[in-house]
Amino acid sequence: MINRRNSPINSLETIIDSTLSILQECKKIPQMYDSSFDEHQKTCHRILEDIHSNRLKIAVAGTIKSGKSTFINSLVGKDLVKRGAGVVTSITTRIRKGKKNRANIYFKSWDAINIQLQKAMELFPDDGAGIEFQTENLTDFDIRRKKDRELLKKVFKILTCDFPVTKKGIQPETLLIKNALQGFDICKEFVQADETCLTFESKKFDQYKIFISDSDKAFYIKDVCLEVYGKIIDPNIEIADCQGADSIDPQQLGQILNYLESSNLIIYCISSRTGLRQADIIFLNQIKNLGLLDNIIFINNCDFSEHENFDDLLKIETSIKENIEFLEINPKIFSLSSLYNLFKECKAKLNNKDLIRLKLWQEEKKAIRYCDLQTKDFNLFFQRIIDKNRYDFLISNHFNRLAITLSHLEQQTKIFSSLFSSDKQEEKKAMKTIYGLEQNATRLESIVKKSIESCVKDLKEKIHLNLENAFMSEHKAFLNNTSDYINNASSIDIEQYKTTTNESFNQILYLMFQDFKRKLDLYVLENVKPELKRFVKTQEEEIISYFYSLFDSFQIDLIKDSDISGVFKNLPNPATKYNGSASLEKIKKILGIQMPATVFKAKYTSKIRANVLTGFGLHTLSGILSILFKQNRVFSFSPGLNKAAIKIRQENLKLIKTQFKQYHINLETDYFIPLIEAVTRDFKEKINERFALYHSYKSEVEYIFSLKQSEREEQKKQISLIQKETEQVIIQCNSIFPMGLRVEKNVIPGKNRLLS
Repeated sequence: MINRRNSPINSLETIIDSTLSILQECKKIPQMYDSSFDEHQKTCHRILEDIHSNRLKIAVAGTIKSGKSTFINSLVGKDLVKRGAGVVTSITTRIRKGKKNRANIYFKSWDAINIQLQKAMELFPDDGAGIEFQTENLTDFDIRRKKDRELLKKVFKILTCDFPVTKKGIQPETLLIKNALQGFDICKEFVQADETCLTFESKKFDQYKIFISDSDKAFYIKDVCLEVYGKIIDPNIEIADCQGADSIDPQQLGQILNYLESSNLIIYCISSRTGLRQADIIFLNQIKNLGLLDNIIFINNCDFSEHENFDDLLKIETSIKENIEFLEINPKIFSLSSLYNLFKECKAKLNNKDLIRLKLWQEEKKAIRYCDLQTKDFNLFFQRIIDKNRYDFLISNHFNRLAITLSHLEQQTKIFSSLFSSDKQEEKKAMKTIYGLEQNATRLESIVKKSIESCVKDLKEKIHLNLENAFMSEHKAFLNNTSDYINNASSIDIEQYKTTTNESFNQILYLMFQDFKRKLDLYVLENVKPELKRFVKTQEEEIISYFYSLFDSFQIDLIKDSDISGVFKNLPNPATKYNGSASLEKIKKILGIQMPATVFKAKYTSKIRANVLTGFGLHTLSGILSILFKQNRVFSFSPGLNKAAIKIRQENLKLIKTQFKQYHINLETDYFIPLIEAVTRDFKEKINERFALYHSYKSEVEYIFSLKQSEREEQKKQISLIQKETEQVIIQCNSIFPMGLRVEKNVIPGKNRLLS
C-alpha cells in the first residue's frame, strides 16, 4: 500500500552523486574553485543526509478501542502492533522501515519519573498517617531510595483505602503511583540518569510487546520505535500509533498533541460499534484548536460482528459524519474493516478461531463489497496525499537547493570559458572595470553593516511592544480569559466529597486541589497554548517579513550600473534571494530554541495551606459552638469546603498572574531575542557572501590573465568538459521531475529558482 514505487528520491541521489563528481573536477581549476564550491559540496551531502533522516509523519489517533492498532497492522500488512491491549498510556509507537526487525524502547530518565511522582503527591495530607513530608520537600523525592518507595507505598495505601472513588472513576494519581511501584523492580535496570534505549532484534522482536501492553512497565517508557524489514513500508514514512487520547492526565495528552502537531497527516479512527463518543468530541476539539484539521482523514472502523445488516452499518456511518460536521469539520470518511483487511492479508497465519470469523464475515456480501470498495478508495486517496506531501516535503525543497548548485556551476563555467578566450584589449578594459567594482563594493559594505545594527534594534523594540500589548494590557485576552476560567468554569465541585465519612479535611483538600490542578492544566493545554503558538507564529512572520524587506533594500546591483561588456557579459550578479522562513526554522532546530514550556501551573504553597486550614478551623469551631447553644442545628462541612475551594482559586489566581508575567519575560529573553540575534547573524553571512563575491573578482581575473596561452587552453578544455557534464545533469533533472519544476538556465547565482 505504501511501497516506494519508482521513487524520484533514488534519482535525486544519483543526480547528487554526479554533482559531487563535477565539483571534484572543478578543483583542478584552482581559480574557479572558491569557498562557494565547498559550500555546494556540503549542501549535497546534507541533502543526502536529509533524504534518509527526514520522514513524512503519519499519526493514527483516536480514543481507546477505536481500532488504531488494528488499522496500522492492516496498513502495513502485518500483525505488528499489539491489538486489544486496552491500555491507555502516553506511549507513542512509531513504525519505520529498517534493515531488519528491531524494536527500540526508549525509557524516561530518573528525573522525569521523579517529577511525575512529585506532582502526584503534591498536597498529600500527613495527618495521622505516619507520613512526614511537606509539599516543599518533595523536590528531594527519588523512587530509587528505599525510604522514598516506602513513602510511596503508604501514600498509595491511603489513596486506595481511605479516598473515595468519585463519579469520574479512580484518581489518576492513584493509578500513576500504582504503576510506578509495580513496575519499578522490572524497569530499574533499564532506566538511567539520561534517557536510555532497550532493543529487541530479529527473533526477539515481539518481546517488546511485553513492555507496552503492561501499564506498570509502560509508566517508565517514553516512546517506542519499531524498525520493520520488508518492502511494505516506505523508507521515508513514519507511522505512529498515538495512544492516550482518552487520558485526563494533561502531561500524557500533551505528548500526543505534540506528535500530532509535528505530523504531516492525521488518520482518526472511530469504532462503528460506538460511533462518535464524547471522548472523541473532546479530542477533536483539541485538535481543532491547534489548527490541525487541514490534513485529517476519518476511518469508520467497521466491526461486522456488531451490525445486524448492511443498512445498520450505513446508518452508523451517516451518524458519524453528521456529528463530525456539527463540530464544523468537513470530514473525509472511509468505512472499512481493518480487522477483516488484516485477516485477508494474513490468512495463512490465522488460527482456527479467526479463520471461522473470517468465513462468517465473507457471507455478508453487501457489507464486504462496500467495505472493499471503500478500502480501495482510501488506498488511492491516501497514496495521493503521500505523493503530494512526499514531493513538497522531501523532493521539492531538496531539488530547490540542488538547483542553486547546478545553476552556479553552469554560470561559473560560462564565465571562465569566456575569460580564457579573451584578448589583450578586452583584458585591459576588464581590469579597469573590476577595480571600480571593488571600490564601490567596499564603500557599500561599510554602509550596510552600520544600517543592519540600527534596523535590528528597531525590530527588537517592535517585538517587545507586541509582547507588552499581548501580555501586560488588561484588555488582552490571554490573562483575562484564564482569570474568568479560574473564577467560574474551574469551580471545584464539593458535592462529590460531601458524603465521604472516612476522610479527614486534609485528605479531601488533596482531592480538591488535584482536581483543580488537572482542570487548569487541561485548560492551558487546550486553550492557552494554542493561542500562544498562534501569537508566536505571527511574531515570527513579522521577523521574516522584516528581514525580507531589509534584504530587498540592500539589493543594489553594482554590475548593472557598471560599463560591463565583452568578456564580462556573463559576470554573475551577487544579489541573492533571501529565504527567511527556511533560515528561521533551521536556526531554531540547530540552536534548540524553543518556546518556554510552562505557561503557568496551580500551586499549593504553605501560605495557602495555612490560610485554608485556619479558615476551616474557625468554621469548625463556630459550628461546634452553634450546636452547643442551638440543639436543633446540624453541623455541615460544606461551608468550610466551599471557603477552601474559593481560597484555592483566589490564591492561585494571584500566583498565576505572577507566573504569566514571568512567562512574558522568558518568552522575550529566552526565545525572541536569541532568535532575532541568530537570524541577524545568518542574514549578515548572506550579505557578506555577496560582497565577498565582488572582492573575489579581482584576484580571479588577475590570475587568469597572468596564465600562458598553453595553460589557458588546457584549463579551457577542462572547463568545457565540466560544462557539458553540468548540462547533462540539468537535462537529467528536468526529465525526472515532470511536475513543472525546472533548473532555470543562465540565471544569476543566488537568484536561482525553480520554475513552476
